[in-house]
Amino acid sequence: MKDLYIQLRITAIIPETPDTFTYRFEAVDGKPVLYQAGQFLTFLVTLHGREIRRSYSLSSTPGIDPHPAVTIKRVTNGEVSRHIIRHWQVGDIVTSLLPSGRFTLESMPDIKRDLFLIAAGSGITPLFSILKHALKSETAAHITLIYSTRNSANTIFYQQILALQQQYPERLTILWLFSDPEEATGMFRRMSNSLLEMIAPKHLKYDPELAQFFLCGPAEYMRMVQFTLVFLGFNPAHIHKENFVVNTEAKIARIQIPQDTSIKQVLLNMKGKEQILEVPGNESILHAALRQDVHLPYSCKGGVCGSCIAKCTGGKVWMSVNEVLTDKELAQGLILTCTGYAQSDQVTLEW
Repeated sequence: MKDLYIQLRITAIIPETPDTFTYRFEAVDGKPVLYQAGQFLTFLVTLHGREIRRSYSLSSTPGIDPHPAVTIKRVTNGEVSRHIIRHWQVGDIVTSLLPSGRFTLESMPDIKRDLFLIAAGSGITPLFSILKHALKSETAAHITLIYSTRNSANTIFYQQILALQQQYPERLTILWLFSDPEEATGMFRRMSNSLLEMIAPKHLKYDPELAQFFLCGPAEYMRMVQFTLVFLGFNPAHIHKENFVVNTEAKIARIQIPQDTSIKQVLLNMKGKEQILEVPGNESILHAALRQDVHLPYSCKGGVCGSCIAKCTGGKVWMSVNEVLTDKELAQGLILTCTGYAQSDQVTLEW
C-alpha cells in the first residue's frame, strides 16, 4: 500500500505575512496531483529521529492554480511548522499522503444559494481554496467571507482577496474583523455571538434553508460560531468545520474500549489490492495495522482529521471517537480506522 504516498518537489516559497509562507509543489513523477478545493496534505516529517505527521490545508485550487500549494504559519510552540519554515528550500523533495479531507463544497452551480466562509487567522487557508473554486464554478451563488485577523499587514492572502472582490463585486461580500487595526475605525473588531446573530441574516440573499457555512479557525471560535448558527435556525447539516488540532486524548481515555480480545479477520481492499489483517477486538484497526507494518493512511490518530477514512462494506466497526463523519456518511458505511474497532468476526474495508 505504498501508493498512499506521493513525492513532491518544492518549486516556490512565497511569503504571505511575516510568519506565513506558501509552498508550491510538483509531483516528482510528473503526474498531476488530483485534489478538491478544501482538502489537505499530510506530510511525513522526521524530527529527532522519529516520524511526525502534520496536515496542512491546500490553499491552491484545482483548475485555477497550476500547481498544488499549502500555506503554513509559524506557530510559537509548533515544532513542525518551525522546522518546515526554517529548513524547507526550493528544490527539496518531501513526502506526503495523497490529498484527503471532506471539507469540500458540493457542486450546485445552477442553484441560487448563500455560501458563508467564516475564518479566523490561518483558518483562511482551506477557505481561500474554496472561495476561488466557488467564484469560478458556483456561478449562481452569493459568497460572504467573514475573516477575523489582527490587521491587514498580518492578513494571509489580503491582496489576493481584495483582487477577487474587485473581480466579482456582485457575488462576493467581504467582512474584515481586525482585532488590532493599523488605524482606528468604527468597524467591529472581534467575532461574537451577538455580532454573528446580526450579520448572518443581514447578508442572506436567498433561501436560508439552502445556505451553507464553512468554518475554520481555533476550536473555541468554531464552537461559538456553530452554536450561534444553530440557534439562528440554520440546518446543522449545512455547517462544515475543519480543524486539525482538536485534542481528543482525554475523551478517548474516558471511553471504555471493547474488552473482546478475540481475533477478527479484517480484509483490506486498497484499490483492488487485498490483504488480510488479524485484529484483536480490543485494538483499533489502525493500531493493529501499524503494529504489523501494514501501511494505512493516517494523521491525527484522534478521530479528527479524516485522513484514515475507509468504507466498511462487510461486517461491523465501532468507533470510540468521531469528530469528522456526518450521519449521512456513517449511513454510507464510512468509518475511521484510528478509532475503529472490529466488532464482527469478519470485516471488509475499502478505499
